[in-house]
Amino acid sequence: MKRQFYLLLLGYIVASLPLRALNVPSDGSDGALSPTNDIVVDLSLAPTGAWESQNSANSGKGVYDPKKWAVVFKYSSVSIPSGVKVSFINHPSRAPVVWLVSGDVVINGTVDVAGHPPGYDTVSQLVPAEPGPGGFRGGPRGPLGFGAGYGPGGDGGTYSQTYGNPQIIPLIGGSGATPYFDLGRPRHAGGGGGAIMIAAARAFSLGGLIDANGGTGSVNGSGGAVRVIAEQVSGEGSITALADGRVRIETRSLAQTVRTFPETVAVAPQESPILWLPDNAPLVRVVSVDGQVSPVDPTAPLLSSADVGIQNNSVVQVILETTNFPIEGVVQLRVVQKYGPATWVQAARLDGGFASARWVANLAFAPGFSTLQARATVP
Repeated sequence: MKRQFYLLLLGYIVASLPLRALNVPSDGSDGALSPTNDIVVDLSLAPTGAWESQNSANSGKGVYDPKKWAVVFKYSSVSIPSGVKVSFINHPSRAPVVWLVSGDVVINGTVDVAGHPPGYDTVSQLVPAEPGPGGFRGGPRGPLGFGAGYGPGGDGGTYSQTYGNPQIIPLIGGSGATPYFDLGRPRHAGGGGGAIMIAAARAFSLGGLIDANGGTGSVNGSGGAVRVIAEQVSGEGSITALADGRVRIETRSLAQTVRTFPETVAVAPQESPILWLPDNAPLVRVVSVDGQVSPVDPTAPLLSSADVGIQNNSVVQVILETTNFPIEGVVQLRVVQKYGPATWVQAARLDGGFASARWVANLAFAPGFSTLQARATVP
C-alpha cells in the first residue's frame, strides 16, 4: 500500500497596528524642522524662559531654561534629508540641546553636536577649544603655559569613570582635553562632545548620523551624550559619542541595524518619559566669592570680563550652598587656572542641614582667569 503524504501550507495574516504615542510634552510651537540645505542653529538666539512655555512668538529659536540648563525646542516633526547637516552655535551657557517632537523624527542626514578642534595658530590657541552644546571646553595654550581641560574629567579622566549616569539625567556632555608637551612639541586639546536629547512621540528613523564625539586634536576631548526616546527606533544609521561618552535609547522596538558607539541596548520607555531631575534632587552651587555674590547662571567668558572680579591676592572665602544633600557628604571645588593646573579644594560645612546648608572653601587665586566648578558627592 502506498502511503500518501499531504503538505499543509499555513498562511499568516499580519496586521499593521498603529504605534502607540508617548506623552512627549511638545506643543509644536517651534514648527517643523525640515531643512533642505546645511543649517547652523544659533542657540544664543533662544529667549530665556520656562521650557514648557508656548514659543510661537519665537518659533524655531527654542527656549533657554536656566533652571534645567537646556535649550529646548518643541517641534511638530523633524525631517533631515540625506546630505544635510544640522549643527549648532553654543548658547553663552553652553547648555545642551533638547528636541521634544509631537510627531515623527527622520534623520537621514547629520546632527552634529561634536566637540570642536583646538586652534593651532598663535592667536586661536589662546582660546579654549569650544565643546559641543552641553560639553566643556578644552584647555588653551599660551605664553604663560597650558591650561587644564574643563569639566569633571578635564584632567584626563574619562566620562564614564568620572561623572554621569546611564539614565543621562541630567543631560551633560563630555569634558575638554588637557594639552601637554611631548618630545618638545605642544599637543593641543579638543573640546568635549556635546549632549542632545531627542524625544519623539511616535517613530524615530535614523538613516544618517548623530555625532557627539569629542573634538579632535593632538589630544581629543571626551565624548558627549545622546539620549533618544521614541516608541519605535528604526534605520541603518549611527550614533557616536567617542571616546567614553554615553548613548541611551528608550524604545519598545530597536532595529538591530542601528549602530551605536559606544554600544547600548534598548530600554523600555515610560508612557510619560522622565526628562529632568526631580525638584527635590540634590544640588550644589557657588553662592559668593570673596564676599561678592555669584551669578545664578554663570558663563565663565574667560575673555575681557568675568562672572566675579577679584582684587585680592590673599586667601579668600568661597561660599557654596547645598540643598537636599546629607551633611555627611563631601563638597569640593575644582579650581582651574586658564594657563595653569587644576586643583581640587575641599569645603567645610558652616551651618545648615539636609534641606539647605552652607559650606566654605578657602583659597588664593592666581593672577589671571580661573574657573570654579562645584561638586558634591556622598561616600
